[in-house]
Amino acid sequence: MSELSELIRINKNIENQNKEIIRLLKIIAGESTFVDKSGYVYPEFFDEEEEPEDVSQNFTSLLDNELDVGEVYFIDQDIFRLSIQNNEKVIENLMGDDESTNFNIAEIISDESVRRNQSLDDSTVILTDSSKGNLPKTLELCHQQDAKKVYIPWDQMLELVGAPDTLQRVLKLNFYRKSEELIEKLFKSE
Repeated sequence: MSELSELIRINKNIENQNKEIIRLLKIIAGESTFVDKSGYVYPEFFDEEEEPEDVSQNFTSLLDNELDVGEVYFIDQDIFRLSIQNNEKVIENLMGDDESTNFNIAEIISDESVRRNQSLDDSTVILTDSSKGNLPKTLELCHQQDAKKVYIPWDQMLELVGAPDTLQRVLKLNFYRKSEELIEKLFKSE
């Protein structure tokens, strides 16, 4: 990762932390309305009109690149990109230094992408089992990074109950039970 892209990533993380601080302060002040019965506070989703234009123009999403054949974005706490470089699979953490231990599904999808010589749609993210119990926060991360399609393990579907309707409208959510079903959905003929 180049120094400039590292600085951009760090700056974006700082911006996200500041947004989270502001959100929490609003909750403390009683200005937030997204608290569910369990006490989880859902993120507020701001319309594009509320953010200054120059800030949104300078934002570079981690998911903004066009995917090449064999490339897969997946979330295992952080956002990772599995790609093929010099005939070897490389897993890159786009948000920090932690390593992924849960990349089996991404590896299967990458192999299928190479086999079919077909890339995934841009801004497509595969969620792993690591988002279980933390799905709203993981989907907030997807939203912040401009994900368009999110593929979620089937057993996490109930975590969406009570989630803000805005979240479900801005992301195209797809559920999968097994890797075969996920492959069918990702590479369907249109």
